[in-house]
Formats: sequence, C-alpha cells, structure tokens
Amino acid sequence: MLYTQRIVWTLVMACFVVLPALGKPVTVMSYNVENMFDVFDDPYSDDDGVAVKRRGEIVAIAKAIAAADADVVVFQELENEHLLQGMVDTFLKDQGYEYVACQRTNSGRGINLGVISKLPIKRLTSHRFKTLTHPDAPGRAWKFARDAMQVTLDVDGKELHLFNVHLKSNSSRNGDPNSKFWRTAEAMALKGLIREMFKKDPDALVVALGDFNSNIETRPEQVRPWPATEYIRKPEADGTQLLNDAHDEIDDYDKRVTIPGSGRYPAAIFDYIYASPKLHTMFVKGSAKVINDPKLVKGSDHYPVYATYDIK
Repeated sequence: MLYTQRIVWTLVMACFVVLPALGKPVTVMSYNVENMFDVFDDPYSDDDGVAVKRRGEIVAIAKAIAAADADVVVFQELENEHLLQGMVDTFLKDQGYEYVACQRTNSGRGINLGVISKLPIKRLTSHRFKTLTHPDAPGRAWKFARDAMQVTLDVDGKELHLFNVHLKSNSSRNGDPNSKFWRTAEAMALKGLIREMFKKDPDALVVALGDFNSNIETRPEQVRPWPATEYIRKPEADGTQLLNDAHDEIDDYDKRVTIPGSGRYPAAIFDYIYASPKLHTMFVKGSAKVINDPKLVKGSDHYPVYATYDIK
C-alpha cells in the first residue's frame, strides 16, 4: 500500500514540474559579396566593365559561410539566383541550404538581393515600389535604391521575418550630397514597415540586416554624414528601442569594422544585424561576430557578419 502511494504521489508532483522552454538556435548572416556577376552578359543591366566574379573569390565566400555555419544567409550585390544556386551546389552542397532565392531590385547595374536558408522559406515580399520621402527634402521622392527584401522563414512553426537591405551608396546626387536624404529616407521607410508589422503583432520576430552604407560613428578622417544609421538606432517616441544592434556587444570599434578600407572608403562599419525587441531577448550573448580572417575574406570588399538567436 505504501509503495502504491509513493507512485501516485510521484505522478502528482510530476504534473507541477515546469519544463524549461525549448529553443531553436538560429544563426543569421549577412554578406555583401561585391559584384557577384556570372560570365553571361545581361543586356538589360548597365554592368559593362564589371569583372566576372572569379572562381577563387566564390570559393572564399563559400568558405566564410561554412565557417559561420549560418542557418540563413542574405546577400547584397548578387546578379542572379542561378549563380547563387551554383555556389550552393558546388561549394556548399553538404551544408543543408535547401532554399535558394534572389529578387530583382531597382538597381540599374543589376546588383540584386538574395538568400540561402536551411529553414523553410514561407514567402518573399518586395518593397521596391514603395514611395519614400524625407521631411527635410520637401517635394522630393524616391524608391529604394535596391529593395528591402522581406524573407519570412518557418522556425518550428514560428515566423521569423528578415529584411535584407542594401541602402543607397554614398555617391552624391543633385542637391543631395553623399545621398544622405535618399539613404535616410530608406531607413525611415524600413522602420515604418517594421512598425506596421508590430501593429498586428507586437511580439513579431524581425531582423533587419545587410549593408546600410552608413557608419556607426564619425571620426576625423570620415567627414561624411551618417544620418541613416542614427535614425535606425534612434529610440522610439516612448523611449523604447525598435531595433537592437547585435554587434553592440563588441566594444572595440576596429573589431567591428566591416569594410577594411580602400581608395573609395576608409575603414568603416557598414554591415549590421538589428533585431526587434522580442527577438533581442533571445540573443545568444557572445554570438555576434565579424569574419575578418584573411583566409576567408578574399571574395569581397566587405566582411560578413552573423549572430545567433535562441528562438523559443
């Protein structure tokens, strides 16, 4: 009788045991692959004079991706899906990237946005036709220079939304030095899209990542204004942070650099991973990295960035 009572008591107590929330670590990565063009000329793009991406450079890009072991990688400056699929089939064939996609952007020279993923892609959404404005540039309007490519992933039944961006370059436009109005208008539109998502679901899991063409700070040798990044990082009116920079945990500016510097740009931080508030609580501390190993970064003028979130 006593033995039976112990069994019953054990079963009753088991009903009150609180199991830890199960999570799925998801590593997201962004890589500007610098003019990743194939050998075939596209007569509808102004890409004359752009060199074909060499095999060795594509191998280096694939090695960096494999080193990060990212679950999803977004790309900027990609020509087409066929080139991306070829890289996966040839150099990443055992890595599990079952889902491969590329979307055309507004770029006149044919640099598009792409993604490879181990997680199921539920849908792709383009925002390249959205009209953009800036309060300090009345009467002017733009489209995204490229796009804000929205990738919706299935993570064990939860939706994870990625906004893959490649904001306007720092080349000047008439009445817009360094394109600061245009680029900041893109940043405003991006945050606007995310705010609209939060109206429907305040706990939406969102990542905005890519090449923002805007530095995190201004140093004496960097005289360009960086209002786009300032706007992305600016708190909301109620003081909350809409987008949280994963790499803020790296205190050393030089270790965060994603463009090592060339004749065109000094060393700068142009590539970021920003997470929505709910997703930011799932950030795995110490996971935000910039790949700057010389053996892995021979394929582009940008360094790739990645971070991990434990999605519960």
